Amino acid sequence: MVVLRAGLCPGLTEEMIQLLRANSIRTVVDFVSSDLEDVAQKCSLSYKALVAVRRVLLAQFSAFPANGADLYEELKSTTAILPTGSPGLDQLLDSGLYTGEVTELMGAPGSGKTQVCLGIAASVSLGLKQHVLFLDSTAGFTASRLYQMLRAQTEDEEEQLEALQRIQVVRVFNIYEMLSALQELRDRLSQQVMSSMGPLKIVVIDSVSAVIYPLLGGKQSEGLAIMMQLARELKTLAREFSLAVVVTNQVTRDSSTGPLKPALGRSWSFVPSTRVLLESKEATWDKATTQRVASLAKSPRQLTGIQVELGTGNGDVQEPSPVTPTQGL
Repeated sequence: MVVLRAGLCPGLTEEMIQLLRANSIRTVVDFVSSDLEDVAQKCSLSYKALVAVRRVLLAQFSAFPANGADLYEELKSTTAILPTGSPGLDQLLDSGLYTGEVTELMGAPGSGKTQVCLGIAASVSLGLKQHVLFLDSTAGFTASRLYQMLRAQTEDEEEQLEALQRIQVVRVFNIYEMLSALQELRDRLSQQVMSSMGPLKIVVIDSVSAVIYPLLGGKQSEGLAIMMQLARELKTLAREFSLAVVVTNQVTRDSSTGPLKPALGRSWSFVPSTRVLLESKEATWDKATTQRVASLAKSPRQLTGIQVELGTGNGDVQEPSPVTPTQGL
């Protein structure tokens, strides 16, 4: 979704953009879908000037037919695969996290979702020297744990410090703060202005359910609308800016004995391209020991039901093995 900015087309001045933004018109889609007579009246702008700008924007940004071969070549040239820091999890995901997609880590509290997110941030920042945006909605981000992970991968203190500096953490404790942070990121990426941040390849959100759940109890239709607005923001960021987006979600059951399934319902189920279920289970060799298991619940590339055992640190300790696919995911 292209953000309106000066120089985008003839006639679109900075003054016009400021007036449009004051009336919640921020993107090309917002502008071309608005009633220009109403906009002209509210913003005190020339109706003819607005029509001329819309005509140029429609010519520049209207969709044109594309064949499968061209789309495949574009996919190959824009897609990158980012390692998670866990070889087994990478194999579960068919080599790692794909840019242009939303990947969901779901699990009950204590299943290791935040730990995996920290491991991903450490791997991308230290191993790939890429910048990471970490949106923390649960106060679960622990700098000391992240530093511990980095120290396990390198003894070079300068590299550790540089890796920490490449990870930007934003605390967002409600859906509106999260949407604001994502829209600000989209504006900066559109204008190619990242200030203190360098090239960004991944956005980690821990967690989406924490900010969406409070909206689904009362006026559910309003909550669903805001949830789908968040979904559009995430998918737009992933596609248009070739980012890997990782989100965490809770799980629920239809009954006390029913199978685990992701929270947020059917509408949200279409948002992530890939879903991984994280679980904590008793170890077969020692009931006092807990082992963490990752199962593939949804994937555009792999058969679902593949499972790996994850270690307590960054790595995993077991090769993937096929299991019966989890029902209801």
